[in-house]
Amino acid sequence: MTTHIKLPEIKEFYRLKSSDFDRGCKILGKAFRDDPIWKEILFDAPEKFSVLFGVPLKYALKYGIIYSPSSELEGIAVWLDSSKVEMNMWRMMRSGSIPIAMKLGGKIAGRMSKTFSQITKDRRKNIEAPYYYLYVLGIASDRQGQGIGSKFMQKFIENLPPKVPLYLETESERNVHFYEKLGFKVVKKITIPTYNLPMWEMVHPGRKEIQ
Repeated sequence: MTTHIKLPEIKEFYRLKSSDFDRGCKILGKAFRDDPIWKEILFDAPEKFSVLFGVPLKYALKYGIIYSPSSELEGIAVWLDSSKVEMNMWRMMRSGSIPIAMKLGGKIAGRMSKTFSQITKDRRKNIEAPYYYLYVLGIASDRQGQGIGSKFMQKFIENLPPKVPLYLETESERNVHFYEKLGFKVVKKITIPTYNLPMWEMVHPGRKEIQ
């Protein structure tokens, strides 16, 4: 049984609520428009970018925590603890994610399943629970390049309990360098076979305990 760990409550951040759902979907949809893998998955349905991010937002409203630096939602980070990373059917039903996933359609769902089955297997091998999982990090398209993401992430790490690691995947080499500056390390680089695109799996050792 996976150990549950409490996600940190950070008063300096704005915690997204159900009333922020629609706005959050639109912001993340725009933020990931140029993401190489999502562009491939949604090549024939670009209008569904905002729908796509409704699934992690709904899921995390129930089982995780969603932060932004402020109520402007200039950046959105979706976090789960390791006990809730596996999105099984029961959890998706309880969170209200299934109706949103159905809007994507069977073809897109199939592409997603093929694309991400490998990273799910890798995650189980790469890191042991408990840990925090960065499900999504997106910066509003009109606020990118302003240092918001690095300050946002650094503040989160500073508020973690000591020695609890963090895990994420990214499909952008530029993002790899961004996360390395924050203390993450690449544990594995894979190629998504369907699209022949790279994916980096990364771990942060967690905040050091202050002596």
